[in-house]
Amino acid sequence: MMSRDLDWISSSLTLTPELKNVSQRYDVVFFDIGSTLVCVNPSFTKIYHQVFQRAGYDLPIGEVEEAVSYSWDIVFKQDPHAEFERSLEGNRLWQRAVEQRVMDKLNIHPDIHEEVFWQIIEAFENPETYMLYPDVIETLQRLEEAGYRMGVISNWSWRLPELLEHLGITRYFKYIGASARVGYAKPRREIFEVALRNLDVTPDKAIHIGDSYTADVLGAWSVGMAALWLERHGNALRFAPPNDPDNQANKIKIENLESIWKYLEHGVSVVAPGIKNKQSGAE
Repeated sequence: MMSRDLDWISSSLTLTPELKNVSQRYDVVFFDIGSTLVCVNPSFTKIYHQVFQRAGYDLPIGEVEEAVSYSWDIVFKQDPHAEFERSLEGNRLWQRAVEQRVMDKLNIHPDIHEEVFWQIIEAFENPETYMLYPDVIETLQRLEEAGYRMGVISNWSWRLPELLEHLGITRYFKYIGASARVGYAKPRREIFEVALRNLDVTPDKAIHIGDSYTADVLGAWSVGMAALWLERHGNALRFAPPNDPDNQANKIKIENLESIWKYLEHGVSVVAPGIKNKQSGAE
């Protein structure tokens, strides 16, 4: 797989025995970023809408939302199979394909595609576009004080480390894995395996928290890692599939980060192909 000495990966730190709480079920807590730790302000669709307005296209926001959803639905279908060139240039090519579909769907004139593309990139790479959820800092501080190591596993563009630095949370993470830099996207097992190796932790000693049932939960389960499904504001935007035999989705669903502590202490079940109830779970 990938070398552990990649210059963008934070090195693993070993906890001294006195910092380790013997009752902890896990050693490492991994987090998704979008809709888990960070939200977009004002909103994903509205940012696109503002860019198109500046380009002279005052489109109904519903049409913009439909075009954006069309392009990103293709991304979500590709993610389980996609591999990426691990470079900023490769990431730009991927972004061009995404935004080209949006502009084509909205009949944006080809003569301004290049200009609009860079305006979209500038908008979504502007750190001021993003905000931390109110429960994030307190949760990260509490996890750090309890002796947990933390990492990031996120389907994100090349600039994720810079964004987390701007938001003031880089210091909490021993590993930051953006799909653009790892070369794989969730739910592919490889992106989780790279994270586990870089923190030198076995799957049974790690848990991943994210908002996408498919990308975060099923992805983590594919390597035998526990997961929590975070649906903030009670908005189940990514419903569990109907073939959820033991209603596992609801057993691991939380609505905020304040709800994680009983799961960290007692553990949650892992359901994966050929693996059922690998760990006893907190209900």
